[in-house]
Amino acid sequence: MPRFVESTKRDPYRNFNFRVLLNNVEVAACRKISGLTGTVEVVKFRSGDSLSSVDELSPGRARYENVTLESGLTQDTAFEDWATQLIRHEATPGLRAAEPDYRRTVEILVYDIDHNRPVKRFILHNAWCSKFTAMSELAAEANEILIATLVIEHEGFTIEKVV
Repeated sequence: MPRFVESTKRDPYRNFNFRVLLNNVEVAACRKISGLTGTVEVVKFRSGDSLSSVDELSPGRARYENVTLESGLTQDTAFEDWATQLIRHEATPGLRAAEPDYRRTVEILVYDIDHNRPVKRFILHNAWCSKFTAMSELAAEANEILIATLVIEHEGFTIEKVV
């Protein structure tokens, strides 16, 4: 029996066919994204007149883990431009704005490899870059791709159906 509604597909979607969009613009050469994790803190409570020795548990604040994006170094400067809005060196031309527009909507589209169409959309809200590695280590004897890494903080994510 198929595990997917209105489909004959039996297998789960693969994790290697995806695209990343920053403010609705696709970013080139993204090779890896860490998982999306949301956690609700547990608040323990016990009233002073309670006869029970067991804590009452209530949901507390929601917390979202940061997301790491790895991208192959190309001529596309979308990640670099975004990351350097907050990371500026004195020698960098131009002044950093008092409150730059550094928050972005990040969309991650997962594609069905069989039909090459998006099947899931994950949206990170109010995302901003907290760490930027402009390039991976250089080594004369290596045979690897140069990688830029971004660590993104965000205020939550939603999962939306793709129509």
